[in-house]
Amino acid sequence: MTTLRPELRPGIPSVLSVAEFLDTEAQWRAHAASQICAVLGRPIEHSLSPLLHNTGYEYAGIDSTYVRVEAGEGTEIRELLQRSSDSVRGFSVTMPGKTAALELSDVATERATRIGSANTLVRHEDGWLSDNTDVDGVTACLEYIAQSGSVRFAGSSAVVVGNGGTARPAVAALAAAGVEKITVLARSERALNLQSLVTEFGIKFAWKRLDDSAITDICAEASTVISTIPAHSAEPVVPVLIRAESIIDVIYDPYPTPLLKAAAERGLPHADGLRMLAGQAERQFEFFTGQRPPEGLLLKTVMESRQQS
Repeated sequence: MTTLRPELRPGIPSVLSVAEFLDTEAQWRAHAASQICAVLGRPIEHSLSPLLHNTGYEYAGIDSTYVRVEAGEGTEIRELLQRSSDSVRGFSVTMPGKTAALELSDVATERATRIGSANTLVRHEDGWLSDNTDVDGVTACLEYIAQSGSVRFAGSSAVVVGNGGTARPAVAALAAAGVEKITVLARSERALNLQSLVTEFGIKFAWKRLDDSAITDICAEASTVISTIPAHSAEPVVPVLIRAESIIDVIYDPYPTPLLKAAAERGLPHADGLRMLAGQAERQFEFFTGQRPPEGLLLKTVMESRQQS
């Protein structure tokens, strides 16, 4: 058996265009891999997903390959869904294509529909199925923090910093953990876009601007703060955010972020974007292959990769 891994096989670009992917996937299928998957986004060259999935394939003995494809527009994603052969098992989708991924799918999971975006497209008996495994990534972070024994999420209040694409699966994960109130911290009233989602889960909603003096007390009462904004944007309010009982920062570039450094220095339970990345990839791996990846392998892989960079 030969497993095609882009980091090991000469001649395969680190990033493929839609046309390049469609032109070559038949050749890959014939000569190397029985299944093909890809991560879609723009920009996409930074994605660690090929490292995670291809490592999982190798350890599990799965004849498959996973590559990067620069595709962010709905028209590009539609072309891939319509023209890819049956050997293309699925796509991971990052920004800016998550909303289009949901809209273009033939069937969607309940959570993807509720969140309003999808990061996973997989072949299904009814066509292309969409899901949002970012929820699993945030859940992995919450479970890791809960292992400390010092943080209880059920019945608590939590803070979500930002109102972008990752904030919505963060809300879903917090709801599953039993949080009763979520305060969204953002720069503008666009944070209100999250209100309907939060209240749909039966959770109390509030929002504050990042420069509001009230956020000091709000964070001090929170079981956790989940930051979904760039590290440089969060840095000015780090002293306030670390008043919470625990910290999750989904950003992993730079690594660690100033927020995570401050949480560690304060001795707070914390989880980072690498843990989220591995958590969401584990569920995608299962969608694409029908198998769970070896326990802890994807997290170990991504942590070692970041430490070496």
